[in-house]
Amino acid sequence: DMRMDGYYTHQEYLSKELSLLKPDAIVLELGVGDGGSKDAKGSSLLMYQFAKENPKATVYAFESDQSWLNQMKEKYSLDNYIFTSIPDWDTIGDALIKHDRFNLVFVDQSPWEARSNSIDALKSNVDVFVVHDYDYFNRGYSSRYVSDENSWWGQTYSKDFEIEDYYSLLPPTLIMRKR
Repeated sequence: DMRMDGYYTHQEYLSKELSLLKPDAIVLELGVGDGGSKDAKGSSLLMYQFAKENPKATVYAFESDQSWLNQMKEKYSLDNYIFTSIPDWDTIGDALIKHDRFNLVFVDQSPWEARSNSIDALKSNVDVFVVHDYDYFNRGYSSRYVSDENSWWGQTYSKDFEIEDYYSLLPPTLIMRKR
């Protein structure tokens, strides 16, 4: 089912960014995603593999849908892959107070607005953001996919981050590296 593939268009980029991290990296997953079919690699499967291969790393997974979180926790939880239920995405700041730095944050939660709110709350403490489905925010700009100075993403974050946009597979994926 081609529609299902849209859930996994981030896998190549997220896999690459995870492979660049040090073995003791601190990673945050906002919105957990299942591995789905044999060929599909949702974010939780990729995070699970990273945590398993890097026992000194820590991956925190935050999710607001309790039943979905429970399913993913049962399937993927490890000592260093920690699932946390949050009541809603507005409380993410409270949930993260004890963490001062993240090497990578994968952003793929809903509703859409929670993504930019989370980035805003975390941006001073994150080296790299990987954002799935970013084009929602570029509506009304010259391009929904190019995140240059003429886009919402460029105007909002290019001062603090180098932005790479990948849209050969839709929905698109954005990489934001701290300048």
